[in-house]
Amino acid sequence: MKEETIVQKLKNGDMQILRLVYELFFKSVYQAAFFITTDPSLAEDTVHEVFLKFPNRIEQLEDPSKLEAWLCRMASNTARDIIRHRSRSGFFAETGGDCPDDQTVSPETTLLANEDKTTIKQYIERLQPDYKIVIYFKYYQDLKIEEISKILDIPLGTVKSRLIRARAELRKIIAPENLNRQDMSGLPDRKGVK
Repeated sequence: MKEETIVQKLKNGDMQILRLVYELFFKSVYQAAFFITTDPSLAEDTVHEVFLKFPNRIEQLEDPSKLEAWLCRMASNTARDIIRHRSRSGFFAETGGDCPDDQTVSPETTLLANEDKTTIKQYIERLQPDYKIVIYFKYYQDLKIEEISKILDIPLGTVKSRLIRARAELRKIIAPENLNRQDMSGLPDRKGVK
């Protein structure tokens, strides 16, 4: 079923379609939430909150074909709110986790790939949420600058500057630890921002 049809049914009050939406988009919403929270239980809390808010906010969706991206944006905003709330109340403790990966090639390849991913994720976790989310959309969701701008509802220039600042912050974090520059090969320098 097309996203446009799903959105139209929701706007017409068909709440039976909610289960389908949950099944279709749970994984991407969870991944967006996990990327910001880096905690599986906080990511699950975020997902549940997003799907609770979703029916009441469906009228705010301007482009029905962007339903998945819109839900991911809701997840990133909700995750940031949860982090702010927890950090204010003193209960939030940064934890490192890893999103389960369904694809495995060989144990050795998987171990090396997971070590690299874990190392990069640890560095990304140190970034402020605004930088984390643009990194997530650009490098983990492979979205274009224009798409990120629409999803986050911020100007193109803001997306570009956040990407540049995020990369600069990552370089500052990595440099003192003498990380091999090969680990940064997935993050192009300023010239790579289009």
